[in-house]
Amino acid sequence: MFIDEADVTFVAGHGGAGKASFYPGYKSGPDGGDGGNGGNIYICATSDLTTLNQFSSVKIKKAEDGYPGQRYRKSGKNGNNATILLPIGCELIDQDTNEIIEVNNTTHPILLCICKGGQGGRGTYALANPSNTTPIHAEPGQPGQKRRIHIELKLIADYGLIGLPNVGKSSLLNQLTAAKVRVAQYPFTTVEPNLGVMNGKIIADIPGLLEGASKGKGLGIKFLKHIEKVHILLHCISAESDDVVADYQIVRNELHSFNPMMDQKEEIIVLTKSDTVSDTVIKEKSSILSKFGEILPLSIHDFEKLQKLKEVLQ
Repeated sequence: MFIDEADVTFVAGHGGAGKASFYPGYKSGPDGGDGGNGGNIYICATSDLTTLNQFSSVKIKKAEDGYPGQRYRKSGKNGNNATILLPIGCELIDQDTNEIIEVNNTTHPILLCICKGGQGGRGTYALANPSNTTPIHAEPGQPGQKRRIHIELKLIADYGLIGLPNVGKSSLLNQLTAAKVRVAQYPFTTVEPNLGVMNGKIIADIPGLLEGASKGKGLGIKFLKHIEKVHILLHCISAESDDVVADYQIVRNELHSFNPMMDQKEEIIVLTKSDTVSDTVIKEKSSILSKFGEILPLSIHDFEKLQKLKEVLQ
């Protein structure tokens, strides 16, 4: 299962309580040690896009509490920090402050603290002063920071395969990469984004879009967001279509409605299933679509055409 959104409560560790104690009879004065600090919560970027699955059943992530102080001025141990791995491309939204934190290798290449552990309480030894040489009570530890976070993953890929349902995107991904995506002759075979790697380049197969997707129709905006961070779009249109221009414009209109900035993305139009129609039809449909950009007729059964696409994607 591919999880791309989660609501999680992060709770840093509670500070340990200070110790209220005094030396035994042979020595006078307070000897209570301080409590340890609570553990912090850190996030760290990873290329493993499945790591949001950790929140499928766990909705609270907590760091360890600090340990209480001990007698003979011994401080309690600090609580262990918790490090949460999150996929590159995640956006964290604080549900109370609306602060947005982006997780990516450039901004946060190492650990980022999002919840600070609570301070440990002072023991009677630390609390003693000239005006109160024998404090009776020690301090309790302070609670750790607590944040309610909405996590949303937006795929970062070099190329994104887009298009209407059942135009051959998954089959193309399988041919270009080592991916083994399930394919079938009916719409919405792909119900979650699939990824493959070709010569170090990540290719994402985005589930098929319908007219009205930006308003929630079909698989809706659930997957439109994954196209926002894709560098180059491979717009797949079936050569079997009766109206390739309409097919093209449906998808482009949905991208624009979702985010007008999508218009600025580089795009290559791939005319798929070209082995199912005549060369005359391919030339005609390529000519019609050429006003929108570069056209590459393609069949997954044609080695030369696959190689040409691979060369373009170098």
